Amino acid sequence: MTTAAIEMKENEPWYKQWMVWMVITPPLTAVIAGIITINLAIQSDDGLVVDDYYKQGLGINQTLKRDHKARSLGLDASLFIEGEDLKLRFKNVIGNEQLKLSFIHPTQSQRDVKVDLIQFSENAYQAKLEKTLTGNWNLLLEPEDKEWRIGGRINLGKQQSSRLMPNLK
Repeated sequence: MTTAAIEMKENEPWYKQWMVWMVITPPLTAVIAGIITINLAIQSDDGLVVDDYYKQGLGINQTLKRDHKARSLGLDASLFIEGEDLKLRFKNVIGNEQLKLSFIHPTQSQRDVKVDLIQFSENAYQAKLEKTLTGNWNLLLEPEDKEWRIGGRINLGKQQSSRLMPNLK
């Protein structure tokens, strides 16, 4: 039994037949890909999903008030980072002795870093990072009383400075 298109040898075991492997390979590949996908889904944390989205939605108005307050105060700052040294300079005097700067990772909240800035001159602050950061970061600067906030973005590794302003358009 020989055909030009299909050539199967009857005396060979099944696992040596190419036609058998042509039929088995696609479903076997799909099963392996499914197992890998399930494993990734179980092991990775989806940091983008918030447990209590309703409370977070209610807090939006308070956040907007803080942005409006920063705009009314005319807050505008420049951030400079060299390795682990961090300096922040405001265009005007703000009167807070200590500020908190948050480096917020866009997708992985467990990588977020918070830094306490200490005032060293009338409109300038400084701090030291625990480790050198790289990659894209959202920045959030606020006083301890959380009366106002300003923010910005930085791509550490490519940029060493960023401008922080109220988040209103």
